[in-house]
Amino acid sequence: MVSPLTPEDYDWLRQMKGAADAKRDPPPVPASIIGKLGVFGFAIPDGLGGFSITDRGREALLDQNMRDAEDR
Repeated sequence: MVSPLTPEDYDWLRQMKGAADAKRDPPPVPASIIGKLGVFGFAIPDGLGGFSITDRGREALLDQNMRDAEDR
């Protein structure tokens, strides 16, 4: 299955995950990218004017990492 997200979208999702794992605020994500991530349920508003990665977003990253490993 071909992903509807671009490598840049996944890079931003990784940055959001890294920030969440480090318990720090995520970087400001461009509106066009956060819109796509939100449509797929990978990010949600955090109530502080930013966005947080969801469990679904974490699963998508894991799936993408597995596909990347297969391509190598």
